[in-house]
Amino acid sequence: MSDIYGGTHTTDRNGRINVMQRISLDAAQPGMTVAKPVMNEAGVVLVGAGTQLTEATIEKLKSLDIASIIVKGRPIETGVPEKPLEQVYAELDERLSLVAGDALCNQIKEHIKKDLRIRREEGS
Repeated sequence: MSDIYGGTHTTDRNGRINVMQRISLDAAQPGMTVAKPVMNEAGVVLVGAGTQLTEATIEKLKSLDIASIIVKGRPIETGVPEKPLEQVYAELDERLSLVAGDALCNQIKEHIKKDLRIRREEGS
């Protein structure tokens, strides 16, 4: 999924939203954490999810002609300002408007809003 979080995101099994960003390998820096496995054209995993990048890893991926990777968080400033939380909430309400009367969907929506607020407070 993408957009209302300012990047790509998934939800873990505890319901916590994990923000990710696809970046050019040229923008990769040691210490960044890989969010999704980096694979070659044959589907062989070159770097596993959760791996912290090192200079050697970055150089190896470049030598294998890997153009981009997905890292945790939003480490690269895209020039697009972060949306105000109220706008993000309004977009979420709009996306879920067809199920607005469903109690379970409303609980899920409130959980997402809480998680978004916490992430903003944590600065992630």
